[in-house]
Amino acid sequence: MQNVAQSWLVWELTRSPMAIGIVAFFDSIPRLLVGALGGAIADRFDRRRVLIITQTLAMIQAFIFWLAVWFQVIAFWHIVVLSFFLGIVNTINQTARQSLVNSLVPREDLLNAIGLQSSVFNFSKILGPTTGGIIIAYIGIADCFLVNALSFLALIVNLQMMELPPWERKKDRQSIAADIREGFLYVRGSRRIFHIISISYVMAMFGAPYNRFVPIYATNILHVGPTGFGVLMSAPGFGATLAALILASVKNMRVGIRWICVAVLGFALSLALFAFSHLFVLSLLFLAGVGFCQIAERALSNTAIQLETPPNLLGRVLSLFFMDRGLWSLGSVFMGLSASVIGISWTFAICAIVCTLAASSLLAANARRRAQIAAQRVPPV
Repeated sequence: MQNVAQSWLVWELTRSPMAIGIVAFFDSIPRLLVGALGGAIADRFDRRRVLIITQTLAMIQAFIFWLAVWFQVIAFWHIVVLSFFLGIVNTINQTARQSLVNSLVPREDLLNAIGLQSSVFNFSKILGPTTGGIIIAYIGIADCFLVNALSFLALIVNLQMMELPPWERKKDRQSIAADIREGFLYVRGSRRIFHIISISYVMAMFGAPYNRFVPIYATNILHVGPTGFGVLMSAPGFGATLAALILASVKNMRVGIRWICVAVLGFALSLALFAFSHLFVLSLLFLAGVGFCQIAERALSNTAIQLETPPNLLGRVLSLFFMDRGLWSLGSVFMGLSASVIGISWTFAICAIVCTLAASSLLAANARRRAQIAAQRVPPV
């Protein structure tokens, strides 16, 4: 809901694609700046306590947004500063939250658990944007931030009541800098994890920031208002929820790079079709496809990394995976500049092409690797 309100607020204040890109930059750049630190924190401290603190800080940020908009003192630089603050909070929160899943379920059920978690998260992405668009249209944009702030109370209470495995404080802990370095070295030494993180970085740079620019598409091409924009923004959430429910129910699926690349190719195709769909219904359909493939890539990558990584390194390795969202900042600036010059449709198309090339290259490299391994297993004649 807050993303809808914030994106619409920036567009209303500036009418500038570049301004949307700047806000997205400051929202995402903390992933690069403090992502590795967030991983060390998730491995070093009680994850329940970390989550409660971060959710409380996010609630305070939403209340500040509400007050600034309600009293009509909000300025563009306020949005930039608050977005940067929330980016830091979310960076630490996400790593701790995802690391917690691994300790709650058996390894064989990890994909199902991540899929179920994603389905709940993405259902909120259906309900939130639609509700946000209606609130903006009929009540006012300030109330979106108020409702979002109040929703954090339920999360904090739930975290307090959850039954979690007891946290064991590590003995003879090394420095945080040494912890971070250990995570980097592990990723560099694992070809599989390195490839998965690499393709996720491409998706983050040229794929994920698309949703920041849906307000431009909604107003300039589809000519819809806040309600239509909210419905548009809910479509990826619908597709993502469907994908997550499928992954939550599938049994004995082999999680590999091939399926991850297939999801990236599906994302690129859906984004390209959306770029030139000037009908509202078709736009909804293609955006649902974008959300379906995006969450499939994300859940499969997340599961593969968690299955490959020792528990004592999980927070740090996941933090490097989630640092891809820091590249949203650079991707958002690129999209903002590109949309200002060549238009939003061609910008989406270019991003789809880049994702296609990256996934195809990784598929080809993976096929060559498998062929080499197979050749080594064939006994000499």
